Amino acid sequence: MPQYPDIFYNPFVEHAQAVDTVQAVDTIACDSVVPSFITSGFEGTLTPLVRMSYEILQGWNLALLGLLLLLIVLNKQLYPRQFRQVLSVPGGVAHTNQLLREWNPMRSFLCVSFTIGYILLISLFMQKSCVVLSHDVAKYNNWSVFWTICGCMTGWVLLRYLTLHFVNWLFDARDTVDRQMSVQFCISIFTLMVMMPVVLLLIYNPTKYFVWIGIGLLGLAALVRFVMGIIESRVTTKISAFYIFLYFCALEIAPVATLVTAGWRFFNHGSVF
Repeated sequence: MPQYPDIFYNPFVEHAQAVDTVQAVDTIACDSVVPSFITSGFEGTLTPLVRMSYEILQGWNLALLGLLLLLIVLNKQLYPRQFRQVLSVPGGVAHTNQLLREWNPMRSFLCVSFTIGYILLISLFMQKSCVVLSHDVAKYNNWSVFWTICGCMTGWVLLRYLTLHFVNWLFDARDTVDRQMSVQFCISIFTLMVMMPVVLLLIYNPTKYFVWIGIGLLGLAALVRFVMGIIESRVTTKISAFYIFLYFCALEIAPVATLVTAGWRFFNHGSVF
């Protein structure tokens, strides 16, 4: 029986042969151009590098923010009237008079606890700001730096309180201390509530924009405290307005301006001086 050639066309066979041909040509070309690419490699040992992470969020940060939020809710539930009275101090001297007639803010759990919460929150903000501005997570994002900043903040707050007592004793204006402390507590509570979302945004989005927003809010709080302090002191004392202005400049503006200038020089030039 005569043999006839296969008249059926099989494209898969032809395609497979073409692929084999191309692969063979590519292999030959690669071997001819780089003959020792796979076999020899390079001499020496490979040292694995630790993957750098720029996340500044830590578990204790959220625990601290949750504790501060619980502190606000607890004080509002336990001392509702005192809480409203302290927050009404910016409304005028009459609100401060009503507050001081009923209770002393310096001896209350509400104001003392809020002062401690204020110190903790601002210390956390300053620590995270140092991490973001310096881009050094390993150096600043740890417990030791946080507690160092807390110690500095506590010393600064105590120094301001002692200076306030000394100056009012010097000018025989002891009643003004309670008014100034009411202003201090009021601004601390407002600052604590306003800065909590800023700090939360900062630890989840470590960008310098949230750092400057926080610094702007702290500067605004210092300015409001400065104006309210002058008003309260002017109403209750016979000291000249010029001396009151100089006193609050030394107590409010000078320390804040010094800290901001020192921080700016440190993160831009590596040295405070």
